[in-house]
Amino acid sequence: MRGVLFAISGGFFLTLQSVANARISSSIGTWQAATLTQLTGFVVALMIMLLVRDRSYVHMRRVEPLYSSGGAFAAFILFSNMTAVHELGVTLTISLFLIAQLALALVIDWRGWFGMLRRDLNRTQLLGVVMMIVGILVLKG
Repeated sequence: MRGVLFAISGGFFLTLQSVANARISSSIGTWQAATLTQLTGFVVALMIMLLVRDRSYVHMRRVEPLYSSGGAFAAFILFSNMTAVHELGVTLTISLFLIAQLALALVIDWRGWFGMLRRDLNRTQLLGVVMMIVGILVLKG
């Protein structure tokens, strides 16, 4: 249940961040807004880490370079998200982001990429993605 609550709150925060970033980027520029967002995110994460006194950060040097590049992806995610919100609106942007995430997640599970446990794809999962795509077409109306 805890994972579900975190997933839902993450979805809420992603949507709120999308709206806030789009508004900020209108005033200062998209890459500037991405920089500001990354910086404030770093500061908040650092403060939380220091407050909870989790000393596991000493193990950061052991993280493989491929996986530590995940933070760098955030710059492109933010830029893509802000640009899409300006072009498509919040609802369509978030919908397309979710489908893209889900589609790639299915491929990662199916192929066992990045050390993930390999899982078989089934028709129900593919039907779910197709239904989401149809839902977006209905939303776009």
